[in-house]
Amino acid sequence: MTSRREIPIHTLENRDFYAAYAENFSIGDFTINHRIDFFAIIWYQHDAEDQYIDFEAYPVKANLIYLLAKDQVHSLPGRPEAKVIIFTNTFFDRLDEELRLPFLPFNNRGIAVTTDMLPLLDSLFTLIRSENETNNETGLLHHYLCAYLTQINRLANQLEPRSIFHDVRLRKLFSLINTHYRSEKFSTFYADKLGLSSKRINQIVQKELGYTLTQLLAIYTLVEAKREISQHVKSFKEIALDLGFHSQSYFSRFFKKHTGQSPEEFKANTIMV
Repeated sequence: MTSRREIPIHTLENRDFYAAYAENFSIGDFTINHRIDFFAIIWYQHDAEDQYIDFEAYPVKANLIYLLAKDQVHSLPGRPEAKVIIFTNTFFDRLDEELRLPFLPFNNRGIAVTTDMLPLLDSLFTLIRSENETNNETGLLHHYLCAYLTQINRLANQLEPRSIFHDVRLRKLFSLINTHYRSEKFSTFYADKLGLSSKRINQIVQKELGYTLTQLLAIYTLVEAKREISQHVKSFKEIALDLGFHSQSYFSRFFKKHTGQSPEEFKANTIMV
């Protein structure tokens, strides 16, 4: 018999930072879809079956690192060995912009750790875990976390030298979209904020990302729509209005156009047995 349940939310109880091996985590069932109320750095130690981030499959391979943002939906059927760091906005908001940007929700690809970087990242993780388990001093943990993320970013840039995060205009654009995508659906708003023409900002986005600004806005909207629908809390009308649509029918057409499913069909597929 199938029962309807909300996707559970995993939270950090009475703490803002936690570093440990995956097998030592006891904050919820990671094998099913769950929404995270924190940020996560997951460094997989061996190959396993695919994980799902915002309902899309991503490989689990030894020495792949994934950065997950607050409110993303995650499931890890195989629960493989991993070194995991999770933290709340208390830590995230103190990070420099360049260290926050890789957590953007459309940037879910894994970062491969090269052989020469293994000892350094392993030492940093050990330092972080040791401090977290002993003195747990916030300032020192922040410095260690910054060092850890800096090395991860360097890895990402080595593997993909033309990183989109090197372009100041794109960094500003991502920040604007993250703040305004619910209410501002047209490229003119973002172009004006950046002091560029709509044509120029679309050229930049198309060159670096392979799609238009309108498509980028749609990605943000769809990710949040899927998360809200999966929660089984709000009505479709409420979700539509929250995401800036004037009617439920317009939202339904938008959703089906981009996913091939109606919101009702997507919701049915997220019902857990």
